[in-house]
Amino acid sequence: MTDLSFGVPIFLALLALLLPVAVWGIIREQRRRRAELAAFGDEALLQSSSALPVGRLRLVGRGLRVGAVALGLVGLARPELGERPSSLARTGRDLLVLLDLSRSMNAGDGGSARSPGNTRLDLAKHAIMSVLATSPGHRVALVVFGGSAFLQLPLTDDHAAFQRFLEAASTDDLGDPATDLSNALAAAATTFEHDGERGYQTVLLVSDGESGEGDVGPALTRLRRAGIPVFAVGVGTPEGAPVPADSTEAPERWHRDHIGRIVVSRLEENELRRAARETQGRYVRWAGDAGRTLGAELGRLETRTISSRESLERIDRFQWPLGLAVLALALEPLIEARRRTRR
Repeated sequence: MTDLSFGVPIFLALLALLLPVAVWGIIREQRRRRAELAAFGDEALLQSSSALPVGRLRLVGRGLRVGAVALGLVGLARPELGERPSSLARTGRDLLVLLDLSRSMNAGDGGSARSPGNTRLDLAKHAIMSVLATSPGHRVALVVFGGSAFLQLPLTDDHAAFQRFLEAASTDDLGDPATDLSNALAAAATTFEHDGERGYQTVLLVSDGESGEGDVGPALTRLRRAGIPVFAVGVGTPEGAPVPADSTEAPERWHRDHIGRIVVSRLEENELRRAARETQGRYVRWAGDAGRTLGAELGRLETRTISSRESLERIDRFQWPLGLAVLALALEPLIEARRRTRR
């Protein structure tokens, strides 16, 4: 395709509106001036004996000024003519998402006025997609965990497929309803040992932090030695909320412990903070602006070229009308000078 096109055609519409008005204004001014000169005296005699500008030169000067504005609007419309080969590169990192699917993620303290959903799991999914929206170039993978951890989706640059897997994730997917952060972090270290490029790997951990099993120390050591930062997101509230029963058909609404007390789950931040601190990452308790904060932090990390493809791009020709507009503005003072010499 080599035909002429415009990147911002709205300026052509503006030109179509303004140009007739400008021409009408010039014609009206000319008629008014001639009427005033005719009332004052003979125009030819006045031009030969005074400094009044010659009519034709005055008209040329006005035309140059209007032409400069018109050409400027054409330049702003970004005319495009011709094509040239171009290489489109996509840069980012390898981002492994660890999603907590333990029973406590069903607690109902995840909703707020600024974030959708009622459970911690709803909020966790919203948090993950908010972070990815600020970092569209990353390859992403998904690990789900409770008492155990599983790689649900290997690294991919298909964010739509990742979103489908994320939306389908449920606490019913895991047989062990407990929370073990050590297994999740160990799964992340193992995954990155087999996939991804060293130096460009990141972990996004989203959990309520209630981990009563395992020691996260060994897994954090593996991640730290590999140079993999952990960005941890805490969902829920320190005040907590009761945990719903495992099934809607259960005789009671809430889950009870071994002595019959209703289980209240609270956001536990210590292990999440530790994971971020020991791997040079970042911890945030999820709020309305946390996605922008984490996105900015991820944006500061070094990226690599993940994919590139050859394509054709249109060639901008805005320099031509803008150059002619500058020329018209440069000629307009010369016309003024020409007026003064013809008295």
